Amino acid sequence: MSTDKPRRLGRGLDALLATRDPSPPIAKISDESPHTLAIADIRPNPFQPRKEFRDEELAELESSLRINGLIQAVTVRTAPDGNGYELIAGERRLRAATRIGWSRIPAVVKDIDDRALLTLALVENLQRADLNPIEEGEGYQRLIAEFSLTQQQVAEIVGKDRSTVANMLRLLNLPISIRTMVREGHLSVGHARALLAIPNEREMLELAREVVARGLTVRDVEQRARAGSALASPRTSKSKTDDHSAKPSAEVKRLQDELRRHLQTDVTITVGAHERGKIEIAFYSADDFERILDLMLAPHEQS
Repeated sequence: MSTDKPRRLGRGLDALLATRDPSPPIAKISDESPHTLAIADIRPNPFQPRKEFRDEELAELESSLRINGLIQAVTVRTAPDGNGYELIAGERRLRAATRIGWSRIPAVVKDIDDRALLTLALVENLQRADLNPIEEGEGYQRLIAEFSLTQQQVAEIVGKDRSTVANMLRLLNLPISIRTMVREGHLSVGHARALLAIPNEREMLELAREVVARGLTVRDVEQRARAGSALASPRTSKSKTDDHSAKPSAEVKRLQDELRRHLQTDVTITVGAHERGKIEIAFYSADDFERILDLMLAPHEQS
């Protein structure tokens, strides 16, 4: 049974945690006995790959903490600046304890570096299946970018196939709006991978919206992607005819890109005859709609 555990953690995790002296690991426990630390002294993990914590999950954990207390202590390290601590593992437990009014929490203090901090947080979330596909890809990308690792090295560290790591990284090539749909569970990984075969970003977005609206299967998307020019629906074809199939000018494209960056969603500016046109702003959930409205109305509310 003990032989299976290292494979789940990743064959390269031991090497990742090794210091220049191979005998003691970087993740050496400073004190195996849990301390009782002030929650106010514990900062979030700056390398936490998980961005979203569902309220229902925290509510269940809050109930358990009230009844049973904290069964497993959180894990922290001393903050690099020496002021307080940074969380290594146990963010859900820390959030739930904070929400029910605890001021102190049991915590084990470990001594690890930044690379190990990111990796341990990523591995913990992967084992619990807590990450959505975009968060998983972003975690792999951060390991590669910040610590100069290859895809193969990342795969060995987290105990995944290199092809799995590569596929998750490819999802980061999707437009922001489609990544949001994957992040929120409106599109599966299979749908997202099939959409990547479409070279035209606007056609990709239109098909992604159709997947959500009509419940298209992954095979449907693959067939539509292979069809190429047949991707355009009758509505899209009519729209292109009305707009004289004109490509946006450089100035329109610049404004379009600027709005996309500001609103963090897909924006399309269409200019037709007589300098008339429209601006389309996509949103994919009620929360996303409110976020975009806040960004658009903020200057007006401040005035």
